[in-house]
Amino acid sequence: MFHAIMLPLTFVVGALVGSFANVCIYRLPWEKSVIWPPSCCPACLGWIRATDNVPILSALWLKRTCRSCGISYSGRYLGIELLVAVLFAGIYALELMVDTEFMRDSELMERLARVGYHATLATLLVVATFIDYDYEIIPDSVTMTGMVIGLAFGTMLPNIRPEPAAAETAWGGLGVGVLGLVVGAGVIYAVRVLGWVLFRKEAMGLGDVTLVAMIGSFLGWHVTPLVLFLGAILGLVHGVIRLVTILGDRLAGRSPRSSAIPFGPYLSLAALILMLGWRWLWPNWLAELFEVYGEVARFLLGALLGRIVGG
Repeated sequence: MFHAIMLPLTFVVGALVGSFANVCIYRLPWEKSVIWPPSCCPACLGWIRATDNVPILSALWLKRTCRSCGISYSGRYLGIELLVAVLFAGIYALELMVDTEFMRDSELMERLARVGYHATLATLLVVATFIDYDYEIIPDSVTMTGMVIGLAFGTMLPNIRPEPAAAETAWGGLGVGVLGLVVGAGVIYAVRVLGWVLFRKEAMGLGDVTLVAMIGSFLGWHVTPLVLFLGAILGLVHGVIRLVTILGDRLAGRSPRSSAIPFGPYLSLAALILMLGWRWLWPNWLAELFEVYGEVARFLLGALLGRIVGG
């Protein structure tokens, strides 16, 4: 009975947050307030009534048109509301419905807090994705806000992060968040510098650096190198499609399109996949992988220090 009420409620909350995410995606690149003025039609500039601004339902009822002037709205607004709603419901199901054993009240509240924590990250990733896709930028207002939220809640609720990033004390939670932030930023910044050294051009923007730093502040440092690796694999598909398109333009005598590919959407998708699948990935595969790599790193570090001391 509890899940029969909470799961639809979580979906509804996700749709409401998705509606606000649409506002952020539209306004933040132009540094506009996301609070005022209220939403209005881009054609007639008429304010949208509250009854016409109900997430998902209003778009379906009005067939994605303005009541005043009849202009059609992009279906992406409805799509983002549905996407965030589904993500919220999926996160709830993974946190509370996959494990069927009895939960004490304290454990239930802890899991509900984790739902809110991960749903917040998912929303920030959706906003960053669509802004980067549209403008090839990721505003600091998204990532810096996310870093503050990740550090703050990770400090107040140190056990909220997934293993092995969970902590027992507030200082431990803060330390894990700061380490995740620093390692996340460092991994991407190193790739950025390497790209400049090898190709004399930016391999990644600073927005990608702050995006992975935000992910690290939420989920811990173990996730960040995996986000880069998986994001690169996901982006490769887009890269191949873009290459085929450019070759087609050249063969047809048309001016070739830009070869630049926004990497933020693929980093965000990789983070979502890892966040949603971490409960299975970590104990069944990743824990052993990190242990092996850790032993290799310690061996190499020891050999290097021995060489320095011996030399």
